[in-house]
Amino acid sequence: MKKLRFIIIALLLYGPCDAPARQTRIPGKEAAKQPSAEQTISDRMFVKLQGEDLYITAKLDPQNDIIYLFRRCMFNRLYTFYRVSSIPNSDPEPTTNPETAPQLLLNRAYSDNIGPFNIAGHGWCGANHKYLERTAPTACNEGFTIRVDNRELRGDTRMWARSVIVTSENTILDPTRPGTDPAGREELRDKLCHETATYHIFRNSIEVQVSHRFCNPTPVCVAIYYGMQSMFEGEKQVLTVDGACADWTDTGQVTHFTKQEYPHFRRYIERSGHSYQSTYLLPEGLGDHAQIDEDDYLFVYASYGKSYHKLIGNKERVDGDTTRWRGLYTWFAEALTDDATLLCYDGWLRDGHLLFIACKGACERSVEFPPYIDLNHFETVESSAGIQVVQAAKHALKIRATQAGGCILRLKR
Repeated sequence: MKKLRFIIIALLLYGPCDAPARQTRIPGKEAAKQPSAEQTISDRMFVKLQGEDLYITAKLDPQNDIIYLFRRCMFNRLYTFYRVSSIPNSDPEPTTNPETAPQLLLNRAYSDNIGPFNIAGHGWCGANHKYLERTAPTACNEGFTIRVDNRELRGDTRMWARSVIVTSENTILDPTRPGTDPAGREELRDKLCHETATYHIFRNSIEVQVSHRFCNPTPVCVAIYYGMQSMFEGEKQVLTVDGACADWTDTGQVTHFTKQEYPHFRRYIERSGHSYQSTYLLPEGLGDHAQIDEDDYLFVYASYGKSYHKLIGNKERVDGDTTRWRGLYTWFAEALTDDATLLCYDGWLRDGHLLFIACKGACERSVEFPPYIDLNHFETVESSAGIQVVQAAKHALKIRATQAGGCILRLKR
């Protein structure tokens, strides 16, 4: 009877033994709200336009922000993303002070991200290149527009946004027709083509669409066009999905490979000591690699740390020709999974949330993702041969691969 009375008193004082522990309230201090994973990755971006400098801040992940800076840059002063960096920030919303220092540098356009043309016998033109690498510009910016939530920005602005689109109009000059200015200095004045580069910025990704309309009066041979390339800062290793480097490979061991060797390659990822960059070429326009011969390189790696998607090799261009391509740059501080068999991360196209999977070899396993990766509805955008992906739970997948390769899923809202 005494024992029964003790149990009743204990229940009255403390409640059932499996009840959650009570929190002690500190006077004058409210308990901090613990946001869910969905809340910690805000859809909103902060936009600051100051003169011609455009800053965009967004959530990179729950603990970090990503900061984009667009401006006229490189030798030819083209308008593009000049710097991409990150800062620690555990707030649910991105910082409203994009000039916060210090920042961790991810990408900086002291050379090309969006590529130039090499005209056979006449050198490079466009992006960061001088005529024959001497003094004359080979391109110029004709203007740019910035649209935020379908409204064009004009003048200095600070605002929140969910959609940012930058369009840059450039003229690339014809290096086959050099001349001199009134002072006798070397110059190019005839047009090779008109270039339109459109950037859709959202969260940790920049989707790039580039088109060219050629207007050269005399046919030219495009020896090389590196449309999509990488200026990732401090890379130490490279992984090429459906390419020669199926697992992380130290930069000193990375090699070129041809279309014949790896015809399905269109994605490479670089890793530094603190972050990652993915460079994904979509399979449309020049991304189908029809302008590359079988024995030509698809992927090129330079010893000074640049990686390239090659899109044109030794093809003629005449007045009226057009080209286009589309690609996605994605940055992340930590992968969703990066271990002996898998690399998984997510990014954003303007038409959807993408989950990227790279299988480093044959494997069969289940992977659980954070709550904001909702797998109740998804479709496969593309997949290498021998890879199967099925839903195991709302936030988990079962992945089976008979060989190295990758797949990309679009998550439906």
